[in-house]
Amino acid sequence: MDRLFSPNSRTGLRRTQPQEGPPRLLVRLVLGLIQGALLYGLYHTTKLEDINTGFLAAWALVAAYAAPVGLAAIGQISLRASLIWTGIATAILAAIGLSSGLLPDNDNVFLVMAICLPAALFCAHHLIIPALRSGQAFAPYDQYYETAWKAGIQLVLALMFLGVFWLILWLGAALFNAIGIDFVGELISEEWFVFFASSLLFALGVELSDVRDGLTQGIRTVALTLLSWLLPVAVFLAAAFLITLPLAGLSELHTSLSPSGLMLAASAGLIILINTAYQDGGEHLTGTAFLRMTLRVGCVLLLPMTLFALWAVSVRIGQHGLTVSRIIAITAAVIGLIYAIGYVLAQFMGRNRGGGWLPWLEGTNVVAAIITTATLIGYSTPWLNPQQLSINNQLARLESGKLTADAIPYSWLGWQAGPRGRAALEELAKSKDSAIATKAKAALENRYVEPVAYTPSVTMLPEGTALPEGFAEALKTSQFGYECPQNDPCTARLYDFDADGTEDILLAVYGQIRVYSRDTEGSWAHKGSFTRRDSCGIMQPKNALKDNAPKAGLPNSIQPIELGEHVLDFAPEKVCQP
Repeated sequence: MDRLFSPNSRTGLRRTQPQEGPPRLLVRLVLGLIQGALLYGLYHTTKLEDINTGFLAAWALVAAYAAPVGLAAIGQISLRASLIWTGIATAILAAIGLSSGLLPDNDNVFLVMAICLPAALFCAHHLIIPALRSGQAFAPYDQYYETAWKAGIQLVLALMFLGVFWLILWLGAALFNAIGIDFVGELISEEWFVFFASSLLFALGVELSDVRDGLTQGIRTVALTLLSWLLPVAVFLAAAFLITLPLAGLSELHTSLSPSGLMLAASAGLIILINTAYQDGGEHLTGTAFLRMTLRVGCVLLLPMTLFALWAVSVRIGQHGLTVSRIIAITAAVIGLIYAIGYVLAQFMGRNRGGGWLPWLEGTNVVAAIITTATLIGYSTPWLNPQQLSINNQLARLESGKLTADAIPYSWLGWQAGPRGRAALEELAKSKDSAIATKAKAALENRYVEPVAYTPSVTMLPEGTALPEGFAEALKTSQFGYECPQNDPCTARLYDFDADGTEDILLAVYGQIRVYSRDTEGSWAHKGSFTRRDSCGIMQPKNALKDNAPKAGLPNSIQPIELGEHVLDFAPEKVCQP
């Protein structure tokens, strides 16, 4: 991998072409005007009826992302090369947008495109520009480093410049409004002004941050230096966690919300901090032996962290199939593992002539960037879109007939799987298995709740009162079951809230006291909640229910209840239709 880079990578020999043709500022302002026109036209086009959704998606992607590609390329490579690269990016964006109209549920498909494509374009741009500047398929690593970090800082500065511009305009409009002149406020509220002014000022911000090259370089140096000294803290915490994990046991970790997600987030943070310390692989760490050692340890720690994340998400996929979040998690885990393996191997590979002190780390960054770009572009297409992949996988699992009643994702089929999911749910509602049919009907009527992973814990009052049979299990499948974890039990009392001669349950949770009663089938159901009538003072429902017994109401009626100084009124449960 160290052969990917030129032996002259840090000698400063670069094949850069000067900007040719019109002045750089003029070209960028023209691109800003074009983007403003596209956004303004898109805004009015969305108001029309019977518009082809694929055409609309293509327009939106081109309007949002094509111009920034050109703005970033201008000045980095020749004008001709900039226009060619911008044209290629525009064609890709348009093709992906048009293809979204070929599949149903393109709202969800487009949402993933809008998230994946900017990241893919950013990676692709900073792989292509250094290659064009150096005249090599794989540019010297320091050029990737310079180009990517400079563009990132330019983007932040340009957005800040645009934000301050609008803040000044709003303040100016407020001043004029104060003396009865509302012309300025009306002008900046005009749709055409918003789109054209924002696009032009963003383009100007990119140009100004490019002209003041020393500004971006200074900000980058300060930011990376500060962040690099957070690496020892991250490495210490990661090492302590990995040492403690076998002692605490995996069972403790699985009680958290998402062990794989937390591990992936920690791994991503460690990768970022490693690169802020390594930078371009130059000699800035020569005199910092401690930071070099910490960097090497962090590279090694990445491997067990990403392996654990990959194992955890694989287990969940094996148990419950693919969802959008699991596809994102498994993708992040695989890419993280690529980083981890490359960084570990970097510790054993020698330094190449003229290159950085960890050449395999540099090569790993480039290879991972190429894989990430290809993956994100694939996910932006309708056919490899995570939403479509998850729908196909879940329906295939469903059609296999191997899923038990509790393993079927009823809510997901009803709300996230589109028409195909709803159709599958309607078929399940006709199932001969009563448990499946009941849950499918509840999901169709927006009444089904996925059970929590644990049995909620409830403390009954007064002390010694037995928890009514079946209540804990009913709470587990309630939308409020997650509010009574084992380490913080809810407080409950038996109370005939409607004075019908049958005891109900008052459950104190957060700012409410919820009411549960048995239905005609003998199951516990949420009937409504008692909430405070007054807003004076602070009432902790758990303490109020513990310290006070509610007063009984009139027969066959629902009366407010008094708990200490507070009066609570009853509001019945309302079920929203899908």
